[in-house]
Amino acid sequence: MKKFLSKVKEWFKNHKPTKRRLIQVYAALLYNANIKGFFSGKIYTGDTKKVCVPGLNCYSCPGAVGACPLGALQDSLANSKTTAPAYIFGILILFGLLLGRVICGFLCPFGLIQELLYKIRTPKLKKSRFTRIASYFKYIVLILVIAIPIIYSGIPIFCKYICPAGTFEGALALLANVKNSDFYQMLGYLFSWKFCVLLVVIVASVFIYRFLCRFICPLGAIYSLFCKISLLGVKLDKDKCINCGLCIQGCKMDIKHVGDHECIQCGECISICPVQAISWKGSQIFIKNTTPIGQPVVETGEKIDLLSLSRANGSAVVSAPVDNEEQPLPQTNAEAEAAQDGQTTEEIKKPSRFKAKLSTVKACFKKPRFVVEFVAWVVALAVLISALVCYNLPSKQTDTLPDVTLSLYENGKLCEDGYKIEQSDKKVRLIYFWRTDNQDSVDGVERLNEYLVQNESALNGVRVDVVAVHIIYKDNRDVGKFIADSGWGDYKITFAQDTAASNLYSLFGGDISVYKPITALISANGGIESVVEEPDFTALTQTVISAQYAAVYGVGDYCPQFTLNTYATAAGEEGQFSLTDCRGKVTVLNFWYTGCDPCKAELPEFNAVYNEMRGNINMYAIHGSNNVPQGGVQAWLDTNVDKNGLAWADYGLTFVQDDERINMYSALGGKTAYPMTIVIDANGKITATVVGACNEARLRTLIEQAGQ
Repeated sequence: MKKFLSKVKEWFKNHKPTKRRLIQVYAALLYNANIKGFFSGKIYTGDTKKVCVPGLNCYSCPGAVGACPLGALQDSLANSKTTAPAYIFGILILFGLLLGRVICGFLCPFGLIQELLYKIRTPKLKKSRFTRIASYFKYIVLILVIAIPIIYSGIPIFCKYICPAGTFEGALALLANVKNSDFYQMLGYLFSWKFCVLLVVIVASVFIYRFLCRFICPLGAIYSLFCKISLLGVKLDKDKCINCGLCIQGCKMDIKHVGDHECIQCGECISICPVQAISWKGSQIFIKNTTPIGQPVVETGEKIDLLSLSRANGSAVVSAPVDNEEQPLPQTNAEAEAAQDGQTTEEIKKPSRFKAKLSTVKACFKKPRFVVEFVAWVVALAVLISALVCYNLPSKQTDTLPDVTLSLYENGKLCEDGYKIEQSDKKVRLIYFWRTDNQDSVDGVERLNEYLVQNESALNGVRVDVVAVHIIYKDNRDVGKFIADSGWGDYKITFAQDTAASNLYSLFGGDISVYKPITALISANGGIESVVEEPDFTALTQTVISAQYAAVYGVGDYCPQFTLNTYATAAGEEGQFSLTDCRGKVTVLNFWYTGCDPCKAELPEFNAVYNEMRGNINMYAIHGSNNVPQGGVQAWLDTNVDKNGLAWADYGLTFVQDDERINMYSALGGKTAYPMTIVIDANGKITATVVGACNEARLRTLIEQAGQ
C-alpha cells in the first residue's frame, strides 16, 4: 500500500499543472462565475454584463458574467453609423497596451479548451511555411468583422456565422439544459452550419496546436498589433542571444522571432533558452526557475531533444559542488545543544525537521519576489471566491402567502363557503385588516373603497381582489350586521373573517391585543410584495398593476392587463395600446426583435393574415425590451423592408415596444427564445402559446380555435 501511495504521489508530482495552466483555469472560472446559470438554463443579465472581459468568452454562455469584446465590437460597429464606437475601441486598446497577446496565452478560455484538445495523443501537424502563411488569414477575418457590420447594416459576421466559442459555450450549453427544450424549435440551417464549424475546429485542434487562434480568431489579430508595445509579455535580449533557434523550434505558434505578432506570450521559451536571453517584461511574477543548464555539445546534424531540454531547464537547481567523499551535515543549534546534554540526533529529529521547514518558509517571505507573488495569488483567489459566492447566492425569494381559506361575509351573514387564497389562481390581492371596535380601521375601509371608485378605470381588467379581513378579536358585535348597517354591501370589497387556523394578521406582523392597521399587497404568484400601515394611495395603482406580472401566465390563464407604447406605421401614429381595449375579439401577440431572422421571416405571413381578417381580430408585433437597436426600432421600421420587399412601416398590424419594467415577454412564459406567439380569446383567456416559428396555416388554425 505504501508503495502504491508513493507512486500516486509521484504521478501527481510529475503531472501537476503549471502556473500558466492555473491562471487559464482561473480566468475561465472568473469569466463564467455564474455557475448556477448552467443549472437554471438562464443567461445572466446583470450589470456586469455591460463590461467586456479580455478573452474570447461568449456573452450567451449561461455562466458568463461579462461581454465578449469581439461581440461588443461587432454590435457597436453595426449601430454606430457615423459615430465611432469609442467605448469598445478604448477597451480593446487598453487591453492591448497592458497585456497584448498575454491575453491569448493566459486569459482566453477557448484557448484553454484548444490546448486541452491538443493533449489528446494523435499524430500532430508540425508548423511549416504553409501554416505561417495561413496564419495571416485571421487578419482578413478581422477586416471582414470590422467592415461588414458597417456596410451591411449590422450583420455580426463572426458571431453569427463563425464563432465556435458561441456555439460551444452559448448554444450547446443552453440546449443541454432540459429547461430549454423549447429552443429546439428555433434551430435551423444557421445552427447546423455553426455546429459543423465547431466540429471542424474541435477536430482540427486535436491535430493542430491552437487551430482557431493561429488561423481564424480576429481578437488575437487585434491584440497582436500591440505585442511590441504592451506592458507585459516576453522580450529577447539580443546582446545575449546566440541565435541557436531553440526558442523558435520549441514554439508551437508560427513565430519568426520571440515576441512577434504571432507570439501568444506563454513564456515557455524562457526555460528553453540556454543563455537566459528571454525574459518577462514589466513583471517578474510569472518567472519560474530559469537557471540554464549547460548548453549541450551538439555534433553536426545531431537533433536536440527540445522537450527534455525544456524540462531540464525548468527543474534545474543550483547547488554548491561537493567533494566525492561523504561530508557530514552541519549541526543545527538545537543539535549542538542536544549533544552537550547527551541527547541523540534521533531524539531531536522531528522538531529539527519542523524548524528547518519553518526556517525555509521564513526565508521565502524575506524575498520580495516571493512576497509579491504570494500576495498576488491570495488577492486573485479572494476575488474569485467572492465572485463565485456573489453570483451563485440563492436569489432573494419574496415571502409567499400560504394557501388559506377564510370565512366569507355575504348579505350580513358569515357563510360556510369560504374565501380561498391560492397561488394557482394568479390573482393580485390587496388585503386590509380591520376590526369593528376601532374607528380608525373602520375609516380605513371607507378610504379603501373611495380609492377603488376613483381608480376604477385604471384597474379595469386587472385581476385584483380587495379583501377586508376582520381580525381574530373578542368583539361582541355581529360583524356581518355591522357591515350591512354600515352600508358596505355595495362596496367592491370582499369581506372575510380571519380564523385561528390561518391567523393572517399575526403572519403579517400584527398583534391581536394591540391593533394597528395593516395593508398587505400579494402579487399574482402569491409573493408578499409589501406590508404597510398606511398605504400610499397615489402610487398604489401602479404597484397593484405591476404585481400581476410576477406570475408566469400560460394556456388556460387570463392574460394580465398591460399598456405599451406603439410605433408609427400604416396602422397609425405613435401612441399606446391597452389589452383591455382588445376584449371582444381574438388577439394575437407576436414577440420579435430586429436581429431575429426567424422573426422577420414569419412576420410577413402574420401581416397577410391580419390584412385578410382585419376588423375581426387584433394583432400586435411586440418588440423585445432587451434587443432594441441603437438607432431605435422606429428608425429601423422606416428604413428597412421585409423578404417580400414591403417596407415594415407599411404593415397593417401594429408594432409595439415591450417595457423592461413590465416585461410582458417573461410574464407570458418567454425565456430567451424568439419568436413567440400568444393567442388570446375574446374573453381574455390564453388559448395557445407557440415558441419558435409559426407559419400562416398554423396561425389561421389557432385563431379559428380561439374564436370557437
